[in-house]
Amino acid sequence: MFDSYKHFLETPGYHKIIGEDYLIVEFKCPIKEELFSAWSECHSIVYVLNGQKKWITPSGEFLVKANESIFVRKGAFKNQQYFEESFCVLMFFMKDDFIRRCVENDIEKEIQIMKKVDHPEFIYRVNVSESLEMLYNSFFSYLKQTVKTPQKIIELKFREMLMNICLESENSEIRDVLYTLSKNSGGSIEQVMEEQYFYNLKVEEYARLCGKSLSSFKREFKHLYETTPGKWLLKKRLNLARDLMHTTDFTIQQICYDCGFESDSHFIRSFRSEFGTTPNKWRNLDRSMVSR
Repeated sequence: MFDSYKHFLETPGYHKIIGEDYLIVEFKCPIKEELFSAWSECHSIVYVLNGQKKWITPSGEFLVKANESIFVRKGAFKNQQYFEESFCVLMFFMKDDFIRRCVENDIEKEIQIMKKVDHPEFIYRVNVSESLEMLYNSFFSYLKQTVKTPQKIIELKFREMLMNICLESENSEIRDVLYTLSKNSGGSIEQVMEEQYFYNLKVEEYARLCGKSLSSFKREFKHLYETTPGKWLLKKRLNLARDLMHTTDFTIQQICYDCGFESDSHFIRSFRSEFGTTPNKWRNLDRSMVSR
């Protein structure tokens, strides 16, 4: 799965500014497929400069066009691309510590009433005011100049942008989500796993989403679930696949893809080991029982 933050952080050739706990990058999409999966260990703000792209999550689809913006929580998602015109975007990646620092040092001092969100959405549309649009575009001079700008100036500009978003009443949901993230830095293992288990991420990538080393993630996971991450993920994905075969007409291949399995053969082999039969035979038997 495409690791967006790591790709832009480590790949040369992009206009970008790398901070201690943030990354700003301008790019044209490096993926050639029409539909692909991606993930990031950082939260991000996306501002589309040209073209359009669709973000797809279990809770909805978000088509984002030129001069539109979204806030995306860290995790995995699917993208659908449109090749009729070139796609160019500004992305602002933020680690949990950066959000916490901005909320505590800036936002909380200006906004007195904020509330925690129990079950935040994965994507929120950002209302782009005239002042916010100007702020977005002001980053170009820093991204493309040959002389390196002091990090303090860039961070202040970034924090000004977040403050501008939060002060807009239309962006109150984003403001509350940022507040929630600042008080729950990293997110709990339970929250991350329940939200992300059906994506084809590696165990070490789940650990990064939780803001933990692989060893501490495995240790805490075993304490919580009394099993290993690999075994838990396999069982959750198989149960989800069985539910989808019962409730939808999706093909076995589509279900395999939607449940995070690496391949058809891996899915069929795992399903037979768990339930004693192949997915096709299970679905046929299930349908024959329903039709009686």
